Amino acid sequence: MAHKAVRIEVTEFLDTFFPLPEGVTADQHPQWAEDIFDGLAAGEVLTEQEIQGRFVKAVNDHDLIPGLNLSTSSEKPDITEVGNFKQKPDAAIFKTGSVPTDGRPHWADQLIIVEFKRYTTSQDPFDDRKGAGLESDAATREEVRGQLIDYSELVFRIQHRTALFMILVINRKIRVLRWDRSGTVVTPAFDYVAEPQVLCEILWRMSLLSDEQLGIDTHQQNHTPATRLHPNDTDYKYMDFLATPGPNDLASDAHDLEAGELKADFPVFEHVRDKFREAMDPKWPRYRVEVPDGNVTRLFLIGKPSFYAHGMACRGTKGFVAWDIQAERFVWLKGAWRIDYERMEPEGAILGKLNAKGVVNIPTLVCHGDIRNQKTRTPDIWEAQQPVPLTPAPGVASVSPSPTLVDPSSPISSKSRKRSLDEVELDDVFGGQEEYTLRRHAHYRIVVEEVAKPLSDFHRGRQLVGIIIDCVEAHKDAVTKANIVHRDVSSGNILILPKLERSGKPYVAWRGLLADWELSKPIHCEAEPLLRPRQPPKTGTWQFLSVGMLTENPKTVEIPDELESYLHVLLYFSVRYLSSDCEDPAEFIEQYFDSYTLQNGVYKCGARKREVVKADGQLTVGDGVPLIFGSPMDNIFRDLLPVFKAYYKVQGHLKAQNALLAPPPETSQSLSCPVPPSPSVSVEERRAPRPRKSLRKPRAPRMPNAPTAEDEEDAALVEDHEFMLDTPRNGAMTRSMIVFQSATRHRSLLRTRAVRPRSQ
Repeated sequence: MAHKAVRIEVTEFLDTFFPLPEGVTADQHPQWAEDIFDGLAAGEVLTEQEIQGRFVKAVNDHDLIPGLNLSTSSEKPDITEVGNFKQKPDAAIFKTGSVPTDGRPHWADQLIIVEFKRYTTSQDPFDDRKGAGLESDAATREEVRGQLIDYSELVFRIQHRTALFMILVINRKIRVLRWDRSGTVVTPAFDYVAEPQVLCEILWRMSLLSDEQLGIDTHQQNHTPATRLHPNDTDYKYMDFLATPGPNDLASDAHDLEAGELKADFPVFEHVRDKFREAMDPKWPRYRVEVPDGNVTRLFLIGKPSFYAHGMACRGTKGFVAWDIQAERFVWLKGAWRIDYERMEPEGAILGKLNAKGVVNIPTLVCHGDIRNQKTRTPDIWEAQQPVPLTPAPGVASVSPSPTLVDPSSPISSKSRKRSLDEVELDDVFGGQEEYTLRRHAHYRIVVEEVAKPLSDFHRGRQLVGIIIDCVEAHKDAVTKANIVHRDVSSGNILILPKLERSGKPYVAWRGLLADWELSKPIHCEAEPLLRPRQPPKTGTWQFLSVGMLTENPKTVEIPDELESYLHVLLYFSVRYLSSDCEDPAEFIEQYFDSYTLQNGVYKCGARKREVVKADGQLTVGDGVPLIFGSPMDNIFRDLLPVFKAYYKVQGHLKAQNALLAPPPETSQSLSCPVPPSPSVSVEERRAPRPRKSLRKPRAPRMPNAPTAEDEEDAALVEDHEFMLDTPRNGAMTRSMIVFQSATRHRSLLRTRAVRPRSQ
């Protein structure tokens, strides 16, 4: 993939990102002395703290950024804990009225981060030498670059940002950076002691920027996409009131309601109120945000996100329990920098179609839309530097998107390696090769009615299976009613929805909710032959992708792939939370879900998952010892796995036969929709097999280990959702549904992935 960092000269950086306001010319800048930074001339003998102190003093004493103030913040981390780690950048630029006095970072108020380093080369994350890669791979340089990425990610996480500027002072050298969700634009390093006028102009122009130009999610008109609330604001105080438990709140656990327990027609579930109260963390900022709703906008109140995705150059998804000011109810609001592909529908448009088709067990759309015209700008800078448009070349090995992975230039390896501890999205891989351009993102928000619980909150095995069945039903409906496949069936997208049922005696039931349809795609595109895929074909979450998706390259997501993903989700939560004979669930999860193999520079399915699904058809915990839960869950996996094994056996057999009989293609096929045939050639003629140049009539060769009739019968089951659903017929429950009834869950005392005590 193209580097996520792009270098441009200082003058171009100023003209692009620090334009002068209307009526202001460059010669109207203040008069600056030539010796402002002389105290840093002997930088090589100064400590990092001395460089920091003298630089901050020079900037503030000479008022180089009028209306703003540079303040140190490296004494101690912020009281706010973000992601269970604490960061403390050396300094930051604040508005004059928001300058901290306690030496803490105050992430919510930072405008521009300033970081100081002592050593010019070893601590410079970028390399300006001709012919060298901009992003140096030296260990110390990578470490500094990772530190800057962490700082940027934190600011984007806490604030509502479109971009973030940063100043990196490396002894006597300095760089200016701009971060957005597509990448980083960086200037060459220059000597600010020898060229003080250049730095002074940069700082002066910074002081003239509006909040919007500084990358703050705001607008100069009356209404802003994100308005920061303060303790004296009415909405701020109202949020405290909303966070207080109400007398009509209803317990979220699945249960039969007692007499008098239901005190309102539309009660607030306790888990919703609790999540909103957690979001009222006094150390996190609160906002009133707008979301488009057709030709108008709606306003919502939000605090600390309940969920945020890790990473900087990504969609940066954040989820909030929000208060809908207009409807006066709690809702779920998701903000993200969606991938801005041409003709790609946003999630809200897809969800609206699914709702209109009556698809069950999915979120109910409230409103959605792009936020003004907020788009990433780094791709524009990168593309302007390319001499010709670049396209992926066949046979080019992909480049690792993660510095934690093995160099893909390594030889073929049969050793199964760990892919990632976190969920790894593959939507940045196009047919096994990464895109040759920086990805464009657009700021987007979507609001749905349902505020759900994570799947990990299930209480019993029966609940786990029932919730997954509900989501299979949703998937079936989407396919049959709307011709849409989800393409990211994973643990984070299968949710628990407490629902008040009023038929007969009222009770609270837990239903499954299949969420996050942003990566979905129409199953067939023959009806629109010129329509390219809205997403690259290999998309999803690594741990739960099918063996076929992780092995074949490229491969379109099909129903069997999605059904297999449900199987992997069921196995993951069973191993992690249910009592079994697995001595080390963490090791099992790492080997089965997180591992990969590397073949010709392409990441493939890990050996453990491939062997279980394609070869063995059974689960083991080492040395052939069966994985046993001691409950009906054993029967579920014993029934499901052989069917998927048969499916892969049949598919492999068909592929081998086709490879022997089919002539080589004359041209390479597109990874998207098939190219429309010429009008002079019929579809039947185009699809007919080409005559072979042989005197003998071709016949299917004998294939070893050919599938049996039973294999073919089992393989056919995977083509249809009914295989997983096993819905009741003729008033009786089928085998799998009976099995589901008595599976019980033993809750883990520890919630970490790495350690789980055994339950009996």
